[in-house]
Amino acid sequence: MKKLLLFVVVLLCALALVGCKKDEKTIVVGATPSPHAEILNSEAFKNYVESKGYKLEVKVYQDYVTPNKALSDGGIDANYFQHIPYLTEECETKGYKLSAACEVHNEPLNLYGKTKTNDFSNKTIFIINDVSNVERALKLLVANGIITTYSVENFDAQNPVYTSAINAKIQCIDAGLLHAKVDEGEYAVIPGNYALTAWNATKASEYKIFGESTEVAYPNVLAVRSEDIDSEKVKILCEAFASKEVKEFIENTYGPTVNYCYKDLK
Repeated sequence: MKKLLLFVVVLLCALALVGCKKDEKTIVVGATPSPHAEILNSEAFKNYVESKGYKLEVKVYQDYVTPNKALSDGGIDANYFQHIPYLTEECETKGYKLSAACEVHNEPLNLYGKTKTNDFSNKTIFIINDVSNVERALKLLVANGIITTYSVENFDAQNPVYTSAINAKIQCIDAGLLHAKVDEGEYAVIPGNYALTAWNATKASEYKIFGESTEVAYPNVLAVRSEDIDSEKVKILCEAFASKEVKEFIENTYGPTVNYCYKDLK
């Protein structure tokens, strides 16, 4: 009986070690569906990671809140869905110790509508309701003459402060609802990943009325725990993003909706 117990203990320990070894060679990255998870799941990206002796596991999230919590809690090794202003806001408000390892691409914020027009007087324009992106949307509307001033100080999503010379109404709603407003015949300023998920690159290009220049758009980054910024896993992920094959995949797949702009931040 004692020998049997000893055998079981040894077997369990061996299995545990195998499991640990497997985890050490698996890189888990959280991402929103499009384009982030699509890029990670591309042959170009996975082939590079595998060539370095690692397996890539992509966890897809449908929101902006869960990926940073999962990363901070240690459930994933990195995430890929956000720009630096949003990451900074999350770290400041929630106490996360996360850092950006590299910039990968930017998604210009665009105004979309089924009907093309230059006259937005007395129309409602829907914009995203988080403070890190709402200022981008308001800047875009100022640049195109729809509003003249705005304020994000003490921002209230229900009552954004703006001044419009043409009586346009600005309404903040959840990012996931913006594309539905366009489908209903309204106008909305939408982040590129939400537009891609809702419509695909071709339809998003058709619905685009105007948007940010690539110089203004915020790059999306690979975020990691600050303590892991120099780890081998993070190094391999950044190298994969920097590769010629991944660059070509992004450029050939998403056209003007997503702009490749890799930069190492370590």
